[in-house]
Amino acid sequence: MDFEKILEMESNKEERATRFPGVPAEVPKGLARFDTRAVMADLKALETKGTALINQANALKITTAEESADAVNISGQLQEVTKQVKKKCEDFLEPYKKVTAAINGPKKRITEAVTNAKNIINQKLFQFKKQEEIEQAKQQKMIDEASKKLQKNLNEQAKELGIKAPQVAPIQAPKPATVLRGDSGASVYSRKVWTAEVVNEKEVPREWCSPDMKKINDSVRMGKRDIPGVKIFEKETVVTRG
Repeated sequence: MDFEKILEMESNKEERATRFPGVPAEVPKGLARFDTRAVMADLKALETKGTALINQANALKITTAEESADAVNISGQLQEVTKQVKKKCEDFLEPYKKVTAAINGPKKRITEAVTNAKNIINQKLFQFKKQEEIEQAKQQKMIDEASKKLQKNLNEQAKELGIKAPQVAPIQAPKPATVLRGDSGASVYSRKVWTAEVVNEKEVPREWCSPDMKKINDSVRMGKRDIPGVKIFEKETVVTRG
C-alpha cells in the first residue's frame, strides 16, 4: 500500500471511530511501523543501560592498568549505546522521511505557485492604488486652482461693492481607499517598512560582522537608522489579509 493511501486511511480513523463506536477501524499494515510503543520500549532499555554506564563512569578512579582497561570498556559501551540509540531512531523515522518528502513536494509546488500569483495580483493592485492617488492629486490641484480663482473674483467684486468678501471653504477631493476590500472579507493594503541594503562591505564596522544581515536587519527594526556602508530606507510593501 502506498503512503498516500496510508495517510488517507489515517486521517479518516477519527471519523470512523465517531460514526461506528466500538467497531475496530481498518489499519493498513504499513502503519504498524508508525506505532511508537516498540521503539520507545527499546529506547527506554537503552536509557537504563546508559544510565548504569554513566554511573560507573562517574565513580571511576583510574589508578591501575586493570582500572584503565575497565574504563576503556565502559567508554566503548557508552559509544555503542549512542550508536544504537541513533540507529533505532533513524530506522523508525525512515518511513516518516518518505511521507514528509511526498508531502513537501506538492506543498512547495502549490504554495510557490499561489504565492507568485498573489504577488502578481498585489502588484497590480498596488499600481492601481498609486494611479488613484495620482488622479486624486490632479483633481485636488484643479479644485485648489478653481477655488483660488473663485476667491480672487469674490475679492474683486467685494472691493467694488465696499464689502467684505466671503471666504471660499476648502474643498477636499475624494481620497482613494487606503485598504482595498473584497466581498469575501479579504483585504489588501500597503505599508512601509524600514529596509537595509549593504552598498559597501568595506565600510561596514566590525561590530556588524562585516556584514551580518540578520544582525543589521534586527537593529534596523529596533530603530537604528545609520550604519556606515549600509543604505537604510523605507520600502512600501503590499500585505494581504484573508
